[in-house]
Amino acid sequence: MASLTLDSALLSLVALLLPLRLLSLGSRLLLLRKGRWRGLGRSGSARSIVLLASSAVLLTAILGISDTSPSGSGALISEMEDLRLKTARLESILEESMEILNSKEVHLEKKYKLIGEMEEKIQLLQNALHEIKGSVSDLFKAEDRIRALEEEVQLLLEQSMKNENNIQTLESSADDATEKMEVTDYEIKKLLAHPGLWTVNYMRTQGHAAGLEIHVIAGMMDSIVTEQWIQIRQLEQAFQLTKMMTSKVLRRSLQKDMNRSRMPSKFATSKLQGFIKHEMQMHELTAGLANNLVVFILASTLMIAPIIFAWNVSSSCFSLLKR
Repeated sequence: MASLTLDSALLSLVALLLPLRLLSLGSRLLLLRKGRWRGLGRSGSARSIVLLASSAVLLTAILGISDTSPSGSGALISEMEDLRLKTARLESILEESMEILNSKEVHLEKKYKLIGEMEEKIQLLQNALHEIKGSVSDLFKAEDRIRALEEEVQLLLEQSMKNENNIQTLESSADDATEKMEVTDYEIKKLLAHPGLWTVNYMRTQGHAAGLEIHVIAGMMDSIVTEQWIQIRQLEQAFQLTKMMTSKVLRRSLQKDMNRSRMPSKFATSKLQGFIKHEMQMHELTAGLANNLVVFILASTLMIAPIIFAWNVSSSCFSLLKR
């Protein structure tokens, strides 16, 4: 009778504790399903389902105790003990799965952080490539402008040669007209001593016509030379403007190249300063000196020391060679 009372008390205690265990397992299962990492869902869910199934079997066994005889209570207690051991084993498996899940979440966060850093670097490289393309396009535009101006210069030179030929032709015509005027003037002077007013008037008319021809030719030459000088002046202004634009583009491109060449050195210097500051903060004696000025001086010394050493070695080698 006492044994039966003890078994009944034990079964009542298990019946009270089992729902709490089921509630805790259900909450863990919900947390597992709501986690960020979904790749562990199959194994964890399968284990949780097995655990719930075993708990349900255990609950069914407890509920069926009231219908069994006292002779079968020992077998039920042993079966319950086995089920309890299996439940504990499944709980340990669940704990291991949760630890694996947490480690994978931490690993995934590190991967996300690394991906973000790589995206930032890719964006910086894309911006640098866009700037390079812009500078190259500006250079190409300047080269096209220079090429167009060279073609315009060639055309103006050809036009100038044509104008020189025209000027030479006009000069030869002016020389011919001058000769004609001199001949006419000589004839006028020769005929002034003889009578015949109509002859004198005729010769004077011819001389006046020759003078007008010379005046017209001289005016044409002045207009051609003036136009040629205007074209040359415009060409010089365009060439100076293009030269200034080209120098600005080249200066901008050189400045961008210098900035891009300084970026790795700045990155290396900042990385070295961070390393020195971290190492100084790790030691108690140097933690108080880990300010920006001291870190900058130490980093500069570490960067300049190899150069000074190489200079001393090269100087000693040259001095030995001279001896």
